[in-house]
Amino acid sequence: MDINTIVTQMTILLLIMIVGFVGAKKNIFNDEVNVYASNILLRIGIPGLIISSVKNGSPFTGNELFNVLGIFSIFVIFTGIVSKIIVEVLHIQENKALWQFILLFTNAGFMGLPAIQAILGNQAMLYGALFLLPLNCLMYGYGESLFRKGGFSLKKFMNGPMIASVIALVLCIFNVELPYILAQTCTYVGNVTTPLSMMVIGAGLVKMDVKELLDLKLWAFTIFKMILLPLFYMFSLSLFHVDPLIENTLILIMCMPVASNSSVYALMYGEDATLASKAIFLTSVACVVTIPIVFILHNL
Repeated sequence: MDINTIVTQMTILLLIMIVGFVGAKKNIFNDEVNVYASNILLRIGIPGLIISSVKNGSPFTGNELFNVLGIFSIFVIFTGIVSKIIVEVLHIQENKALWQFILLFTNAGFMGLPAIQAILGNQAMLYGALFLLPLNCLMYGYGESLFRKGGFSLKKFMNGPMIASVIALVLCIFNVELPYILAQTCTYVGNVTTPLSMMVIGAGLVKMDVKELLDLKLWAFTIFKMILLPLFYMFSLSLFHVDPLIENTLILIMCMPVASNSSVYALMYGEDATLASKAIFLTSVACVVTIPIVFILHNL
């Protein structure tokens, strides 16, 4: 396991968050700017990032593609059920949607794929990219509906990221390689996602009292989210004798920090964006330690 790569990646993202924090201190970022930036991310940046992930076509044969996609889809549904059960068992009422979201979703795309490639290799990275397809369907369909009031809306379900996920799946099924100009356009548009999202997160921290990071409930959540849940998923996967590389890929994704989209959705839908930012911050720092712990226990 290349721990140096993980530490380097996390340090870069944390530094970008600090840029956002300083920008908010200087009033470059404010609530109005953050809302506009969040909309840019959800409607332009993330769709570009999703499509660019399959710009070179599918690396899988037809049968392999559907078999792996089936495994990943089942796993995604399973994690969704687990997160809902946890929230109900703990009788969480305040910020219920946000707690379920941060329990369920990890930073699989922004941090996950580079980490998978560095630690597990190129083949695992391709598995990780394929895993994003059902995960994106869950995140931008079910995940957003957790925050939205008034029940299911097909119009809102088919948002930019969801449409991009469907396009990406079609490109994989038919093994379509995008023309260079279109592929590069999607890549450049998608490239704004990571720095802009991290700066929005950092800007959200400006209103947070440092003493709030001493919140025992938040630390308990971090331990549960970053160590206990991945170990539970590891045990569950071992019961079905999944291919070791697929298993390691899924576990590494579930070891990633809280999805940065959580603060975006919290900001857009009036949930506690500070809570989301604190969870992202703590899990992003903690994962440098928790990922090795999980894999050491995994290999026992």
